[in-house]
Amino acid sequence: MRADELDLTRIYKFSTLHNPNDPQERVVTVPTAALGMLRHELIETLGIERTKGFLLRHGWHCGVNDAQKVLEMDWDSKKELLFVGPKMHTLHGYLEEVDVLVAEADFSNGRMHHEAIWKNSYEAEEHLKRFGPSDQPVCHTLVGYASGYLSTILGKKVIAKEIKCKAMGYEHCHAVCRTVEEWNGEIDDELKYYKADNIIGELDETFKKLKIERDNLSKAYEVQQKLMEEVLKENDLSSITNALHQITKIPVFIEDVNFNPIAVAGCPEQDAPFSSESFKKWIHKKKKHFRDLKTLKQALFLEISPTHKRLMTPIYLDRKIVGYCSFLYQETAPQEVDKLIIQHGALACSLYLLNERTRFNTEQRIKGNFLDDILSKQISFEEMTKRAYYIGFQLNDPYFMIAIDTLLQKPSVKEELEFNDDLINDISIFMKNRGLNALLGQKSGKVIVLLSECLLLKNKMNKENFCKALIDYCSSKYPQYLFKVGISSSTHSIEEASQLYEECLSALKVANRHQRIVFFDSLGIEGIMFQMKNISPIQKFIHKKLGKLIEEDKSRDMEFTKTLYYYLSNGCNVHKTARAMNFSISGLRYRLQKINEILQMDINLPSVSYQMYLSLRLLIYWGELDIDLDLTFAEKELVEDD
Repeated sequence: MRADELDLTRIYKFSTLHNPNDPQERVVTVPTAALGMLRHELIETLGIERTKGFLLRHGWHCGVNDAQKVLEMDWDSKKELLFVGPKMHTLHGYLEEVDVLVAEADFSNGRMHHEAIWKNSYEAEEHLKRFGPSDQPVCHTLVGYASGYLSTILGKKVIAKEIKCKAMGYEHCHAVCRTVEEWNGEIDDELKYYKADNIIGELDETFKKLKIERDNLSKAYEVQQKLMEEVLKENDLSSITNALHQITKIPVFIEDVNFNPIAVAGCPEQDAPFSSESFKKWIHKKKKHFRDLKTLKQALFLEISPTHKRLMTPIYLDRKIVGYCSFLYQETAPQEVDKLIIQHGALACSLYLLNERTRFNTEQRIKGNFLDDILSKQISFEEMTKRAYYIGFQLNDPYFMIAIDTLLQKPSVKEELEFNDDLINDISIFMKNRGLNALLGQKSGKVIVLLSECLLLKNKMNKENFCKALIDYCSSKYPQYLFKVGISSSTHSIEEASQLYEECLSALKVANRHQRIVFFDSLGIEGIMFQMKNISPIQKFIHKKLGKLIEEDKSRDMEFTKTLYYYLSNGCNVHKTARAMNFSISGLRYRLQKINEILQMDINLPSVSYQMYLSLRLLIYWGELDIDLDLTFAEKELVEDD
């Protein structure tokens, strides 16, 4: 009998209804829609991987059964069997048509290469109907059938592989069949699907996993309840770390965004800085991990050394990473439940910080409103005393005020307000750490601080040292900005706070990059003039006195004007001025003579020199003349003499 002359109906009858081994064997026809529904239920119940194995093995047994029946018939050659299989495929309704591309087999040596195009696979069509397009081949029953059939007729294990599938978007399905050895390891991952599952063993393993998951969830729930209890009690971060360590028995670190320890549990306090420092050195070497931590969304396990391992997760506040919660391990590795627990810990830290931020902002808002009312003189002294008591602000005179600003303007009003809010929060922490109670707010884009000089004395500080420490702190917190500070005089009456406000603003106007801290008391008469509402008469006076010199001096980089200022600063002493300017006496005399000619007045007269000196100082304060006021040449002379 030849395969191309095969009467499939006769073969089908012979191989089923008249099977000599089982005369009673029957055939059941099942619609493809029903098989598609079965496939759908299997995937929903067992998952894609288990369903694939089930269908492959089902197809394998069908192929083996048909091959055994076909082998009982007489054929001209064994090679005819390579064409019978595809015809049986279509006979069962798995396919509408099969085009055999390659049909090569060496039955003596157990070799085979068989390729075919499968047209209109029922499996691909049903999968598309119920699940849509797939990124993997889906004709598992057909693949299993071909593998089982060809393995039986060859007497050696043959594995079919679908390299193209209609469910993947191809026009037809394309299968390649070879022996396991001829695949050269290419289908090793597929072999596991042909092994029968040990259902009892899998159920037992599943039960064990479920028990572990139940215990993990129970432990995680216990941790969550304990942490929420700590948050509701408004306990600090140390309580959160202690609660985590108490349940997990694992050392816990809470660190800020720069990896400095804030709270530690399960580890000696003296060892905490060492662990953090070693971690910071490691993280700076590992730039990739440093970048990962800056954008970390979930728990990350890091092996710093054989005895220092970390499971880290970020602590978020206002959608920004503000710190990290870490479990430390020595020789062991984290369990899956540890990741869940540490995320609960980070969430508790975020809630605590949010509560603290809300409380802090509310307190600062109240203090800021109180400061505004004091400056606007809208409340009586009695009301002022009551409100000061409620917010814990001690009315201890004498008082002074500080105005803080940056030399660079913020790009927008919104950014300026946000920056000032952050700066006020940080300054409040600076004050709190030193036991200083102050009123902070922002007015006209400046940060304003009102505090008692008496409190500074209790902390063994004076105004100068305190203001220097404050500006150093602000610079360290915001290194991208250059800060300047204006400090008012002191008063024994808080009702004069509005006058202090005007004074510190006047001092702030004078501050520049050369002299960033300016005290109002050091300005003398100039400070009083700065507080004048209408300065246009002063500007007219200065223009009248110095206008000709400034206009003519623009082409000389203001050399004559600066020389005049240095000469007046050194008490009109030619020798001191020449030495301070590193200039020849004859050259200096020539310049002074030219200045007198331009101004048409004798600058050595006391009444004239004082007016000139005051005018130049005001020009410098207004920023119209660039001269360093930090140390005059007269002062330099005194320093050198000392």
